[in-house]
Amino acid sequence: MSFDYNSLTSKQKKVYSIIESFIREKGIPPTVREIGELAGEKTPGAIQGILNRLEKKGVIKRETGMARSIQLVSDNSQYINPVYVPEIKKVNNRTFKDLLSVYNVLQYHPVSPSLFDDCDDCIFVNYHNCIMPESNFQKDTMFLVSRKKELAAGDTVLAIYDNHAILRKYHPTDEPGNIKLVAEVDLLGKEVFSADEISIVGKVIGMVVKC
Repeated sequence: MSFDYNSLTSKQKKVYSIIESFIREKGIPPTVREIGELAGEKTPGAIQGILNRLEKKGVIKRETGMARSIQLVSDNSQYINPVYVPEIKKVNNRTFKDLLSVYNVLQYHPVSPSLFDDCDDCIFVNYHNCIMPESNFQKDTMFLVSRKKELAAGDTVLAIYDNHAILRKYHPTDEPGNIKLVAEVDLLGKEVFSADEISIVGKVIGMVVKC
């Protein structure tokens, strides 16, 4: 499908070009906020208005309720097929065995497979839900956690202890059945845990700032 680019207003052309360039570079569509920053427009409503008009003209299409849902309606797609990673609402003893319950998934975020080696069977967890090894993260930081990666000494892991999600550096021990989880700031007063008091959710393979 094609359209007449010259039928767009100057502002519509600018926004369209921003979307096209963003997709070509990153393989996923931009958010409204990112479009506004790149266009020099501080009012989200103004960008939304332009997107609405582009959609009415058949230039783009969007999915309601899904983040980064803008798609260009064109014969020449620049998309890399994304992996959709669920953002988890709660990580605790009750949800551990069924983290992907429909009641525990806030939304799905498209992630370009070029950013990480393997996003299959991954989840996003907001740092507000964790007891952290350090506290210098932005408030909207999310951790990308792989639930199938093998663990090596020094890996950052997401685990559940005393019904809380914790982020720690993993280290094996010489004691059978025990593991060592180290934090820069030890809020728990212990580093060695037995297998029956800790549940490893997965390995942290990346961080992103939620938009």
